[in-house]
Amino acid sequence: NDFLCSSDDDYRQNNGWKGTDLCHSVTSPVRISHYAIQYKDNGGVGTKLTGVAHFTPNAESHSGYCHGGSMTAAMDDVIGWTSFFVTGQCVPWSGFTAQVNVSLRRPIPVGSYLKIVGEITKTEGRKVWISSCLVCGNDDNEVYCTAEGLAILKK
Repeated sequence: NDFLCSSDDDYRQNNGWKGTDLCHSVTSPVRISHYAIQYKDNGGVGTKLTGVAHFTPNAESHSGYCHGGSMTAAMDDVIGWTSFFVTGQCVPWSGFTAQVNVSLRRPIPVGSYLKIVGEITKTEGRKVWISSCLVCGNDDNEVYCTAEGLAILKK
């Protein structure tokens, strides 16, 4: 297992970005402070990224519950970051999320900390398919959100 901290706003500002990261900045509505990687056969299918997503009061939509867009943003983030590990090493911003199909299963109360997981399910050339979820509870039995995504690696 390797550990990845992806909340470096200084890196972004020093390398041409215009603002802070949507899901990793300390001011983000949904904040993913870090991910841990579990490689399967040095990258590729079965490689899994796991982190903790905090849904802050800034993610609120309906009274006491988070906006579905905050859940979708978290799914987009884990899909993109998981694809960066397809080669067996982390290559940040080596591709981009091209498609995210999200299923919102239950509302997330404001202030929740949930486990977020992305797993590579298929690769074909520069295309990387990822399955992801937001879960909690014993044995991750409380599923709040699932997604299937496609990321495209840069040439």
